[in-house]
Amino acid sequence: MKLNTFTTKLIVENSDKSFHDFIIDGKSLYELLKKHEYIPCIGTGISKYKQEIIEELTLKRLSKLGGNRYPLLTCADCGDLNCGFISAIIEEDNNLIIWRDFKKGDQMKLNHLGPYYFEKSNYAKTIVNTSSI
Repeated sequence: MKLNTFTTKLIVENSDKSFHDFIIDGKSLYELLKKHEYIPCIGTGISKYKQEIIEELTLKRLSKLGGNRYPLLTCADCGDLNCGFISAIIEEDNNLIIWRDFKKGDQMKLNHLGPYYFEKSNYAKTIVNTSSI
């Protein structure tokens, strides 16, 4: 098992569309999945919705999708899961956060991604820090 690095990067595409990209081992998850036309689920600003997403990604809130499957990228226009999404199973194991089993929608597996293993405290701090931007 290889420990992966995890950071975020603020992306501003226009005045309506800005978000925090997930950077794994120096590579943008947004860029890797751009052809699907979704954006990472953490937008900018302070909102109840953003706080819910942060709580989900840090495993403090149950996923809207059920089980351990969490949406990571959503509709670029509205963020509604009914428009489509890319998700992964997110689990905690000892001092690790694991992202695995990536899917587009409910069925299409994205086998070229993951699993990724992140050090828990750095991961949580990185996700929570997006709330201030």
